[in-house]
Amino acid sequence: MNSRYEAILLRFPEYREKIQDRSEKNEDFKSLCSDYDQCMQMLESLTGKPGQIQSKLEVYLEIKFELEQEVLKYLFE
Repeated sequence: MNSRYEAILLRFPEYREKIQDRSEKNEDFKSLCSDYDQCMQMLESLTGKPGQIQSKLEVYLEIKFELEQEVLKYLFE
């Protein structure tokens, strides 16, 4: 499986087969996984940095939550 799915697989390892199936059949799901991966990369780069970074961190944590909710919708279609 492509590395862009690594973050989503780490978050939802119990749904590995569904994630693989959806990623092969659904372009929107592929895009969603890519967005999630980018979000996680940004969160990792912001973690531990002081000052203005805190507000960006909060925004990306919210985005992460929203993306996870979208992923779950696809997994339970």
